Amino acid sequence: MRTTVAAVVLLGIGWAGVTQAQEPPGGPPPTPVRATALVVREVEEYRQVTGDLRARARSKVATIEPGLVIELPVREGDLVKQGEMLARLDSRRLVLELQDAEAQQEAAKATVMEESAEVARASRDLALLTELSQRQAGNPKELADAESDLRVAEARKEQAELNVAVLSAKAELLRTRLEDMVITAPFDGVVVTKETEVGQWVGQGEALVEIVSIGVFEAWLDVSQQYADAVLRQGVRVPVEIRALGKRFEPAAPRIIREVDRTARTFSVIVEVADDGDRLAPGMSVTGWVPTGRRGEHLMVPRDALLQNQVGFFVYVASQGPAGPAMATPVQVKVDFEHEDSVAVRPGALRAGDLVISEGNERLFPMMPVAVIEGPAAGAATPGGGPGEASNRGEEE
Repeated sequence: MRTTVAAVVLLGIGWAGVTQAQEPPGGPPPTPVRATALVVREVEEYRQVTGDLRARARSKVATIEPGLVIELPVREGDLVKQGEMLARLDSRRLVLELQDAEAQQEAAKATVMEESAEVARASRDLALLTELSQRQAGNPKELADAESDLRVAEARKEQAELNVAVLSAKAELLRTRLEDMVITAPFDGVVVTKETEVGQWVGQGEALVEIVSIGVFEAWLDVSQQYADAVLRQGVRVPVEIRALGKRFEPAAPRIIREVDRTARTFSVIVEVADDGDRLAPGMSVTGWVPTGRRGEHLMVPRDALLQNQVGFFVYVASQGPAGPAMATPVQVKVDFEHEDSVAVRPGALRAGDLVISEGNERLFPMMPVAVIEGPAAGAATPGGGPGEASNRGEEE
């Protein structure tokens, strides 16, 4: 009983004041809750590792064409969609070059028509002279000259057609260069840096803005080399959380960089996380849990029973008083590691057999009367074998 009273004092006198202020005369009726009897289980140990959040893609968007910046509608912090305009360069000279190329192309097409007519005339002359020669009425030299004239006309026509193709390619190149004068976002992201301003000349390949991707991020965790054997096992899943936001992510199969840093003797484990609420940003601190390959006996607490306040993690224990209903007694705990749908806690105020409230605890205050419905024992395996669902402790942070 002394341990219980000490745990209540650690949680702060303020809670007691709030509880007394809310209790009506005669005391509140017992609050229905579900509690789970704690057990000691032999489980594989997990260890906490830290890292940082990184964007999946980061790009300094550059221009292919040199030119004068005439539009730059984005600023740092702006969200952009793939294909959205980031900047526009002055394209007046390219427009004039394109108009010139298109005019030359039309003139070349007219030349093709002229040479086609010349081929037709030479073909008729050759046919006429061939007919005369067959009747022994023609001049052999005139027949040979007609054949040469036809070949020359056909060659000139072919040359004119090739000239049209060259001018067509030139016009298409100019159209492509005109399109490149508008610089667009390569992916959905946020602008983090502007490298130029309107009125500034930029050279070929010079960066205009820098953007980082949004939506899906990567948690890069630094893992000690002593856990390499356990982490590299097939089917390993790593849960991660961002404690600053109170947000936990589903365990995922990681990507592993199989290179150990010679200084820190760590290697990188990468876990993809989806930003469902637009709350994540590169550089945030990330916490993860990786298997160690060791097994041991640990006191397991249901993850849903775990709450958090300014002091740290705590749980409510349904403690039976000398008379009347059970009371919700807060007990401070130190989390050792997570495993499936439970957490292993260090020995202390809790012991095997204690009834820890795992459902309805978010509505409780210290020493409130509760009506207990016992649930399954802590540490019951969840389907799939990996770390389990998110707890409500993040909501209480």
